[in-house]
Amino acid sequence: MMFNNKTKSTSNGKINNEVITSIIGEDMIITGDITSKTSIRIDGTILGNVNTEKLIVLGEKANVTGNLKSKSIIIYGKLEGNINADEMQLKMTGMVNGDISVKTIEIEMGGKYNGNLMMNDEQREINRGLNSKEDKKPLVSAIN
Repeated sequence: MMFNNKTKSTSNGKINNEVITSIIGEDMIITGDITSKTSIRIDGTILGNVNTEKLIVLGEKANVTGNLKSKSIIIYGKLEGNINADEMQLKMTGMVNGDISVKTIEIEMGGKYNGNLMMNDEQREINRGLNSKEDKKPLVSAIN
């Protein structure tokens, strides 16, 4: 069933068995912002920001131009925009061009990202704005 898809993380177990309730298919192009209280998987094209309270998964064919904000984010596809999350995984097929603000991050060999990485040891709220700079310092600038 399409709405019972689950995603698994084998490395740290933090993003284990999250039920994906919304799926944007490969053939879909959405212009505008998306807001959800549940998890979402994107395999198509989004021209806008995506905000969820649980999990965002960008599939290998996903192409997003906009900012992502969620508790957890897994990137297999392409993002042109900033990320604000508690935890993030950039997979070997993933590409991010933008700034990343996270509590924890995992980048697989082959994963690419261009931008600034900001990490905060204190617990942050999900609904905090992407442009908030308090208590965050750039730790790494990377160009691949």
